Amino acid sequence: MQSTLPPIEIDVYLDLICPWCLIGKKYLEQARAIFTSVPGNPPVHVNWRSVQLLPDVPPQGLAFDAFYRQRLGGVERMRARQAQVLAAARQAGTEVNYERIRRMPHTQLAHGLLAYARKQLPPEGTDALLDALLTSYFQQGADLGDEATLSTIGSRHGLDPAAWRAWMATHTPELEPATSVPFFVFNREISLSGAQRVDVMLEAMDEALAAMRISMEPDQGIRLRATSTH
Repeated sequence: MQSTLPPIEIDVYLDLICPWCLIGKKYLEQARAIFTSVPGNPPVHVNWRSVQLLPDVPPQGLAFDAFYRQRLGGVERMRARQAQVLAAARQAGTEVNYERIRRMPHTQLAHGLLAYARKQLPPEGTDALLDALLTSYFQQGADLGDEATLSTIGSRHGLDPAAWRAWMATHTPELEPATSVPFFVFNREISLSGAQRVDVMLEAMDEALAAMRISMEPDQGIRLRATSTH
């Protein structure tokens, strides 16, 4: 049965250097597939919002291990955090390969490639490019601050490198002022912070759907606004 309701819109704030964004994206994909398989449920549209967590990283990037040792306060704390990430990635059905990551990149160029892709590709094409950027970095150790690397990734997804470079010369990617990622907003009403599990994502989608149905009922003087914090 096809839904007569408008799509649920999910704004996702993320940065490409955050492993929790890769993990959260995988959980969102799983929850979205389950939700949209239910007869009568509306489609789900995802809007990717670029955040640059570390704007002060130099254009050439930084040595990855040295950066995290300093940021977390030593080798043992770095290893503990990485073990936490590795376990969470496996549970989400993906992987992170820290042994291959050599650079902490400046991500403005990569976010620029995503911004250009939104104008050139259908939503599923942009989603595939985002997947490629995240997995190239976290699984293959690609330097997402390197223009040639980004051009290669973009060209594999139908983006002309010369056209992208020309666009970047006159455009600056719009970066959102979020302070933590991933951050999910469902229909501008319900928010989730962090890489939440599939059941939590589904609960937020169900809440957004319930609020949508109430708002569309006749003679409703007050529109329900639901906010979830998990």
